[in-house]
Amino acid sequence: MDKWFYEQAQLGNVYTASPTTTGAFTVLNATSTGLTLENPYGSGKDLVIKSAKFVSVTLTTIGEVGLACNPSISTVVSTSTTSAVIHNAKNVGSNINTGVGRAYSIATLSSTPVWLEIEGNGNITGNLGGFQALTFTPNGAIIVPPGSYLTWACLTVVRNGMASFIWAEVDAS
Repeated sequence: MDKWFYEQAQLGNVYTASPTTTGAFTVLNATSTGLTLENPYGSGKDLVIKSAKFVSVTLTTIGEVGLACNPSISTVVSTSTTSAVIHNAKNVGSNINTGVGRAYSIATLSSTPVWLEIEGNGNITGNLGGFQALTFTPNGAIIVPPGSYLTWACLTVVRNGMASFIWAEVDAS
């Protein structure tokens, strides 16, 4: 267990987000579906990423899946959004404290995202493949500052699946 994240969870500063149903994760596009974590400009907080996971729910042709982010800080927030679920790690199962981070299963982003980290290939057809989760665990090495977002995306083909983020919210530096 990561001691710093545990301490932040005890303080009520750790959050989880996921969509409410499986969905299509789009190829890099400002119109994003799947799961996006956004830190609104002016929030005063940094979102320190603990982990991000994706699991494909259909066996289909190979398609790369990864994380993308905005190319620069923006004062514009996402529009046409469909919210995903956010829970405070200290109050699992409740929406008492949802923090400043915003999670969307559908959003028109402030910009077209750029690749940050390729996580792997999606599953393939036939008897190969499976439903293993692609897991990215930066343990705080990725920070989403105010005016930024992090989103799951695909490179060549749309992927159906589920995803999640775990992060801590700390005062912006």
